[in-house]
Amino acid sequence: METQLTASNYPSWIKYTSAVISIIFHPLFVGVMMAAYLIYGHPDYFTGFYAQEKMMKMLAVINNNVFFPLLVVVLLKALGFSDSVLLKTQKERIVPYIASITFFFWTYHVFKNQPETPRVLVNMCRGMFFTSAAALLLNNYFKISMHGMGVGGAAGLMLFTVIDGSLHSGLPLIVTFLGSGAVLSARKVVSDHNWFELITGFILGMISQLIPLWF
Repeated sequence: METQLTASNYPSWIKYTSAVISIIFHPLFVGVMMAAYLIYGHPDYFTGFYAQEKMMKMLAVINNNVFFPLLVVVLLKALGFSDSVLLKTQKERIVPYIASITFFFWTYHVFKNQPETPRVLVNMCRGMFFTSAAALLLNNYFKISMHGMGVGGAAGLMLFTVIDGSLHSGLPLIVTFLGSGAVLSARKVVSDHNWFELITGFILGMISQLIPLWF
């Protein structure tokens, strides 16, 4: 019989490190990191944009894709509709998923109607909308990993930037995949997710980014 490791089986420093990684790479924060990379880190996509214009794009992502979804989670906890802001059960995740779908679509819609916004950012936001919509459906059957979806989306975005020829170094892609492995391992330590839920989340996040970015 296979023995399952639980969080209590790991040394305290591994549990602490895994908890910190889980917080830093929360799926909503990963979306901001993806946008920040496109706006500030990529050598081509936002060439010619003024600093104020870049900041406005970033603030739109932070406001719609982080602040409002987190506000919904906090309100659900405050009103007694969920037991924890950690959303440990599938039932607790239903409303946050619906909220994320709404806010992610709004960000995509706003950027889509701004002709100056590079299509890669528009499609990245559309990919986040696809991911949350698919996650809501799959949530009926199992508790797919939201962290897995986040880092999977980042991996899909980095893969696209290499394949489309806009990035001539594979280092960001390598770093992203290594980081994704660290995040998935951390979640295995400090959450009740199994490897199927973690890997399925990663694959869903990656595919949901690649489809709108390519098509």
